[in-house]
Order: sequence, then C-alpha cells, then structure tokens
Amino acid sequence: MLKKISFTMLVALGITLMNFSTGLYAEGKHEHSHANSGHKKPDQKNHAGMHWASPKEASERINPIKSDKDSIARGAKSYATSCVACHGEKALGDGVLAASLDPKPTNLKAMSGGHKDGDFAWKIANGRGAMPAWNSSLSENDIWDLVNFIQNLKNEDHSSQSKQKNDNQKHKNHKH
Repeated sequence: MLKKISFTMLVALGITLMNFSTGLYAEGKHEHSHANSGHKKPDQKNHAGMHWASPKEASERINPIKSDKDSIARGAKSYATSCVACHGEKALGDGVLAASLDPKPTNLKAMSGGHKDGDFAWKIANGRGAMPAWNSSLSENDIWDLVNFIQNLKNEDHSSQSKQKNDNQKHKNHKH
C-alpha cells in the first residue's frame, strides 16, 4: 500500500511540475471570494482572485452515472489513487503536495453540493495549472464516479460538520 501511495505521489508531483513548466490554465473564470472554503482570498495570488468555473455548456451536462453506493465506492478508489496527494485524505485541500502548489488545491468537501456535476466533471477532465487533466488517464465513467464521490462528501459525518455547513452555505450564496 505504501509503495502504491508513494508511486501515486511521484506521478502527481511529476504532472504538477510539467503543468507548472508549461503554464497551462483553463478558461472560464469569474470573480468572487470564498472565505474559509479552501479557495484563496482575492488579495492572495490565485489567478487574479478569480474562481475557477467551467464553460456553461460543460456545467449543464447531466451525470449519466447514477449516484449509488457502488459508483461512490468506485469514485473513492479513483480519488485515493489520483487526488489524495493534492486534495488530502478528507478532501480539505490539504494533501501532502498542497503546500507547494499555486493555486492551492480546492477544499472539495466545502464545494460538495455547491457545484453542478458537469462543472466538476469538466474540471477533473481538463485540469488547470497544477491540476492535471485526468481525461487521458481516467475514463469518462471513472470521472463521473469521481464526481459522485465528491458530491457525496457533503453527506459525510465528521466533527467539523457544523463548520462544513457554514462553508457550504457561504459557497451556495454566490452566483455561478
């Protein structure tokens, strides 16, 4: 297990360095801040204080994979192998590589339920900056399973549940 995690971290670090060196950034951003949500504040370097948004047509895509326990479990497996190094074990944006990344990885738990499935799927598939485009290594169904896992994070019961509700409410109060 440790060797698999180490290999995953090395792959993620390599992808991160490649993306840094090429300066790839996705289009489709809008302005606002997310206090305590894992997003950087506008006065910090974060693509000029912009929130990352997918193109409208991508955001409107309907998830073809039913969000059931099997899909969420498959998504959790993909998350553990592809996302945990940056987003962290609890999806709080605090993975082992997070400190070295700019922009910082998103607190996916805070974003859970606040974005449409299509928005998450497009971001996972296309990446930006240090986040790799996973469409070359994950199938479309894998990406949708990962979306189901991320959207289910809002249902997890952790000690920070009341803080999470506040973060989610703050996130829902803005316009996409």
